Amino acid sequence: MAAQSAMPGDVILLFSSFPYGFDEPLPLAVGPTIYLAWTPRDVLNAVDPPSLADLVLPGYHLPAIVPNCCLKSPITDIKPPGIDNSYLFFQSIAALRLHAPLAMKIAGQFEVGSQDELIKNPILYYLSSSYHPDIGARYSGEDIRRSKEICDRIIYIGGSNYYRLNNALVLFSQVTSGFSKSFQMVYLSLFATLESIFVPKKPYAKTLARRIANFLSHFEFPQPMNMEDWLEREYINGRSNLAHGVKDMIPLTGIRGANSTAFGRLHEITRLCILGFLSIDDMELDSLSRLKSTQLQQKLDNLSPATGRFLEGQRMWF
Repeated sequence: MAAQSAMPGDVILLFSSFPYGFDEPLPLAVGPTIYLAWTPRDVLNAVDPPSLADLVLPGYHLPAIVPNCCLKSPITDIKPPGIDNSYLFFQSIAALRLHAPLAMKIAGQFEVGSQDELIKNPILYYLSSSYHPDIGARYSGEDIRRSKEICDRIIYIGGSNYYRLNNALVLFSQVTSGFSKSFQMVYLSLFATLESIFVPKKPYAKTLARRIANFLSHFEFPQPMNMEDWLEREYINGRSNLAHGVKDMIPLTGIRGANSTAFGRLHEITRLCILGFLSIDDMELDSLSRLKSTQLQQKLDNLSPATGRFLEGQRMWF
């Protein structure tokens, strides 16, 4: 079978762009039963009518560059019980974006069918990653393997009782994958992500900023304002004013200009905080999930600075 072909029953997630450097041959596992694989051009070229290919990969028949990569869930692999392909695809994408926030555009998804119905159950997503400061950066084979480890951890957390961390993962995945293009919506969602894992008490802005700055104390933050002061200011002037309708809402506002700088900093703070919590061992996470009220607040006030396997080699991307 040709390298680019897929079997009936395989489920494919297509990209309009994906930054892989091809230093190692495909396929590469990026999640449970999910592989970074060759785009099945032979399937897309054989679809009748051809417009179906453009439905799942907009512009496929235009004279444009088509990415060589897709995500594939082979029918021959046994799926984790109770989990569908779309969930696994987007958890894999979240893991990639947690490891490194590189630019990607998610097109659509389909199941490979028989010769008379090659594209079954088509879905159009048409999403663009929300923050990608280095357009020229590429994932390596090692990056894919490390993302696979993060994805395995995310799947495990999703089936555990660590509900606050799981909620944070859901929110961050939606933001970083580009489900909303509104600055206001994504900014509020990132703060909600941070509040979910740090559970601040009054005064909320000061408590949240202090806990995060302590947790990420090993990471450099751009001057002239330190991380704690910046977060406290943004929580009050950004998050709270937006949430309570004090700040003017701009219709159809996108993430650009000064908003882009603020969003990028908050995205990176949130990304590293999640990687830090994913690196915490199960016993400690279980303690954080079970503690109530005063004990939980004391525990969160005294969290050690973030370390662990998912933070090795990490930095803030600006």
